[in-house]
Amino acid sequence: MKRTRIKKWATFLLFILGLSQLTFSQNKGNEKKDFERPSWAGFFTNSKNEKIDTERFPFIKGAADRVKWADIETSPEVYDWSKMDSQIRNAVKGKYYYYFVLWTGPHAPEWIYGKGVPKVAVNGGKGQEYFPYYLDQNYLNYFHRFIGKLADHIASLPEKERKVFAFIQPAFGSTGDKQLYKGIPKDSKYKISAEEYLEFCSGATKRFYEAFDKPELKHIRFLFNVDDESNSAVLKGAKGAKAGELLYANWLRQNYPIELRKQQFTIAIGYQANGEIKQDTELRPTFFGLNGSQPEFVRGEFSKFAQGGIFQENPVWNYYWTAISTVDRGLDLWEVDYNTVKTGKYDEGFAFANRYSYYKQSQTSPYAFIALRDVLDSADTVRFPEEKYGKAAQSNAERVNKIEAEFNKYGAKVGDLHAATSLTGSNYLYEAKAMNDVGFGLIARNYSRFITQIDANETSVGLWRVGPTNQPYGRYARGFENSNGRNRMYFDLDDNFLLTKKGSITLKIIYLDKGIGKFSVRYDSSSDSDKTAVTITKANSGRWVSKSITIADGAFANKGPRNSDFSLVNEDNEDDVFHMIEIMKSNTKN
Repeated sequence: MKRTRIKKWATFLLFILGLSQLTFSQNKGNEKKDFERPSWAGFFTNSKNEKIDTERFPFIKGAADRVKWADIETSPEVYDWSKMDSQIRNAVKGKYYYYFVLWTGPHAPEWIYGKGVPKVAVNGGKGQEYFPYYLDQNYLNYFHRFIGKLADHIASLPEKERKVFAFIQPAFGSTGDKQLYKGIPKDSKYKISAEEYLEFCSGATKRFYEAFDKPELKHIRFLFNVDDESNSAVLKGAKGAKAGELLYANWLRQNYPIELRKQQFTIAIGYQANGEIKQDTELRPTFFGLNGSQPEFVRGEFSKFAQGGIFQENPVWNYYWTAISTVDRGLDLWEVDYNTVKTGKYDEGFAFANRYSYYKQSQTSPYAFIALRDVLDSADTVRFPEEKYGKAAQSNAERVNKIEAEFNKYGAKVGDLHAATSLTGSNYLYEAKAMNDVGFGLIARNYSRFITQIDANETSVGLWRVGPTNQPYGRYARGFENSNGRNRMYFDLDDNFLLTKKGSITLKIIYLDKGIGKFSVRYDSSSDSDKTAVTITKANSGRWVSKSITIADGAFANKGPRNSDFSLVNEDNEDDVFHMIEIMKSNTKN
């Protein structure tokens, strides 16, 4: 058994420094491109055998596949590409794009174990009993050989089939996850150190770039499941497999442009999860290019979380608001199973996710939106002082109950107090038995891109669970409260949104058609800083209604009241309720 080990830590550090200074010969690895919105950006679905109907679902931009090494190299150097090729041909016929995640590791061919690769049994393998020993030289030889054959095959396809490729996600361990083993090896000699993890993954990465360095494949990018770069303090505190993942992330970012990236939990699987603000704060700079780099293209797939109590309480609301949340948080490719898509129940949310994909800079985005909501974050000691509500700890059920009681008249409810006070992240989204409107460590604001509400809680009230449950909008809303003088909502449009494209805009508003009162839309025009665009009289249908308005003379120079660009104004004593405002530049298809 051969193991490629780095014996001394000092030697390892030299190895890292050397790798970070390498200049690879592959152009694909060296060039730092201006990564504009690719034609394949948007909503993706996955289907094993069924053809995808993009005429019925025009928001579907592409299909995702999982390619297993074992399904292709059925015997040593005997290859069956039929499954993958069938999916590629379906994409050509259906006029959509295609990508795959390459599953290796536990999905390696069984014959490798008869060729000397050790079979590693694990404890806690989550359904996977054994894995190959990744550091074995035989495994490395077979794996690297397969990568070359994969590149050769794709390069040999007709041009129309090669062109449907959006990207490829290389995966080195257990499915597309970062870890090599899911579980702990029963025999400790098969444990893989952080240094060895880095050496294995960096070697496989270089092999991919080398193999795909072909003229026929120059358009195919790689998407990696990788963290942000970590500083020395973070690396020092990391242990075991996590340390290896961070070392590899640093190495990868130092040597190759990470244009595409996977991030699933919790961004792709739900919204308003306890603890979400910490993750959002950490990831937003790289996702949106706020750190001075190009915004990253981020993919993530929805999975089993529709089975959880939160989603099952109202799937129409929850798919829709997850879609809006993914856009707010920077997800560019949201992938949902085709069995869900073809029900036709959630089209509006999927179309929304597709529409905003990778429009992360206001001057180049055709669209801007704000989805109105209030968020009751029990971690907020300014809004909810400890002397009134109790200690700001997630486990403090009394504090949660006091906040719920105060906002219950607006529809707020805690459906699963245990989940609200004990679960976080993906565990919360999957295990909670019901929706909660009070949480801890939440993204406590409207969801938006390029539109901001001014003094939201001073000028409007948040509402929860509003209107018909078979329409997707009413999970949250904001409304006027005439009794407290909240009769006008003010909004600021990003100053750069219309910087490069002058002309008319279309403003779309979704409101609850309840009552017979009136409200107006006013805006900062070239001749009047508080001009009325339209006055709307409700018809009391009880449904959510959409209204679009064309504005040809908008100045949007923040000269309206409270330095606003536009506002919603109550024109009587009735409390109007709103879901969303969306703005589209002229000549933009919705």
